[in-house]
Amino acid sequence: MRKRTRDRVLLLLAIKPPEKTVDFEHIYEKVKRDCGASREEIKQALDELIAEGLAKRVENNFAITEEGRKAAWDLAFDPEMNRSYRLVYVARWYYRYVEDLILPFIVNRPVSLVKVFSDESDPIGKVKPIFSRYAKQKPKQYNYIYNKRDLWRYINAHAIDFIPYVHADINAKYPDWFIIDIDAGEELKSAENGFKLIKEVTLEVYLVLYEEFDVKSCIKFSGGRGFQIWTTFDQPLGKFDAYRDAIKLIQKLVEQRLEEKYYEFREKYGAIFDTPITTSDVAHADRRKRRILLDWSSLKPEGDVRAPWSIHWKTGLISVPVDPHQILDFDIEQADPRMVVENLNKLKHLFELPISSSAMLRKALKPSLDLFFG
Repeated sequence: MRKRTRDRVLLLLAIKPPEKTVDFEHIYEKVKRDCGASREEIKQALDELIAEGLAKRVENNFAITEEGRKAAWDLAFDPEMNRSYRLVYVARWYYRYVEDLILPFIVNRPVSLVKVFSDESDPIGKVKPIFSRYAKQKPKQYNYIYNKRDLWRYINAHAIDFIPYVHADINAKYPDWFIIDIDAGEELKSAENGFKLIKEVTLEVYLVLYEEFDVKSCIKFSGGRGFQIWTTFDQPLGKFDAYRDAIKLIQKLVEQRLEEKYYEFREKYGAIFDTPITTSDVAHADRRKRRILLDWSSLKPEGDVRAPWSIHWKTGLISVPVDPHQILDFDIEQADPRMVVENLNKLKHLFELPISSSAMLRKALKPSLDLFFG
């Protein structure tokens, strides 16, 4: 109990921003909530940490030392520790490595944020997420990030997940990015080989874009159990509705290809999926429990989508870019923040969004685009 109390005090101090100090009552309230430690036990823990050079007194308050912050590393992956503290600690470490990579996707546009705090009923197993799309006042006050200082201001306020709007101009009539969100129904997602099938379908979508429409794109893991395919166009497809229609068209072409593999997939995956395998119907989730959704719903006014390199607040995994040529070998462990940082030199060039011609897609959608282009 004594070591666990000490560990909890250390991790609590370690998630504070540099030079941030806290008083004893704050430490007592949080640590007592997490493990029921007494005042005396917490005082002893603080004395030990100070004696070892891992914490320090600052007048009547306490703060972490750099050695203490390093000593807390293993605690960030200890399932017995407060989950929100673990996520915040990892975020502060991780974003130092990827700040230059994530900034192009979040600067100068409205950004939704997820901040994580302790769940009062279960601080060890759960977090209390605070979703922030904009301040609820008139006129709306959106979250904007203009530089690294702004990014770190949000991170130091417990923001770990960054979800930018798909259009930088709040009054835009079409999105800046073309994004297909590939997500499976709950039964397929939880099936033993469900993730393998999701990867195969994602690759098929990627190939349809390139082979049918000459659209070059990038793939990233969602941070959960799905993937997203992103690209940018030299000219817009049309208004937002045209992007929805494009994904519906792509879904039909993907399914035509998959029809030729139904027998092969039954041999490999058994009865975990329904046919047709894919759908673009974002409603009626009960009808797609064993199907894979090509989701267009973020491509709307004030639609938002998780940024490449962001931490997924639920899983703690990274929405990491994936090499299309290696997607079938991709494993969820590769999205662990430690693995991402370790492999960053191999990964960092995988999400340099190409600009593709939209001409072939616009031609395929021409009847619905006449009104837009006049």
